[in-house]
Amino acid sequence: MLTTFTGGEWPQGEITREEEGWLYRLSREAMATRFQVLFEVLDADLTSAAEKGLDIIDDLESQLTVYREGSEVSRINREAFGQEVMVEKGLFELLQMSRTLWEETGGCFDIAVHQLLKAWGIFKPPWRQPSRDEVQEALLKSGMDAVLLDAGKQAVRFSREGIGINFGAIGKGYALEKAAERLLAGGLEHFLFHGGNSSLLARGASTWENGWLTAVVDPMDWSREMVHLLLRNRALSTSALSRECLTKGETAHIIDPRSGYPVQTDLASASVVCRSATVAEGLSTAFLVMGLDMALEYCQKHPEVGAVFLRRPHQGRPLEIIHTGIPSSSLEVLV
Repeated sequence: MLTTFTGGEWPQGEITREEEGWLYRLSREAMATRFQVLFEVLDADLTSAAEKGLDIIDDLESQLTVYREGSEVSRINREAFGQEVMVEKGLFELLQMSRTLWEETGGCFDIAVHQLLKAWGIFKPPWRQPSRDEVQEALLKSGMDAVLLDAGKQAVRFSREGIGINFGAIGKGYALEKAAERLLAGGLEHFLFHGGNSSLLARGASTWENGWLTAVVDPMDWSREMVHLLLRNRALSTSALSRECLTKGETAHIIDPRSGYPVQTDLASASVVCRSATVAEGLSTAFLVMGLDMALEYCQKHPEVGAVFLRRPHQGRPLEIIHTGIPSSSLEVLV
């Protein structure tokens, strides 16, 4: 069983291999987290397919990162104001998906927030409290409305100076999907693939279940499982406030792209289940920004999206579980 949570980082490294009972695990550190493929020992002869899937993640990080001047995203951020920049096909599709999510969530999901992340010290720590003028200046240089896409030319252009894109809220899900394509092409049909435990993609099933058993945990206590989810050909992504935010009242390190300030939300965490790992990761972030009522409304309009919400304790009310759009046969509430 895989438990989903938000938090924890691992250094870069080579592929590591572990055999644990009936499971085989291959891991690689990339995008400041650990990507891991789990599949049955019976499929161990397909290890090379899993390795190829992990290998592509390094290439995607080199393309999407904003921490390397030579990446394609860094090039876009440097050159796209006032002129069109041609981009790779997969990256253009990711830009299109990001625009769709921005539109559907009313701006609660937005990749054009690089200046806001810099202002708050999220791009390059330490965390800092910017002045009101700094936030307003960053807002003027933010917003997906200024990111113009030309599908015919497969090109992007910024209509305002200073705009910068950052795929930090969706990149792991995209990497999982692209890597999973390699696994499937190599003949590995039954696997669980996760990035940092917070985003995962389940394909096929394990021998012991009609899918892969996962858990959503209490963000204040990662050892406490709140919900079990049985996933088959589905993705799951969880976004959560930090323990310090929930228990000590510290400021959330997730920025509302509409206001430019840390989120004020009634949710402790939001977990999204759908077919696309890219969409699941983007929506889990957006739902945390939206809050419970708006997120539930979104799910009602998009029945292909299921979700598990943990509402924050308030005035003596304990952490509350709300779920929608997930079949009862695939969900077990534990508390």
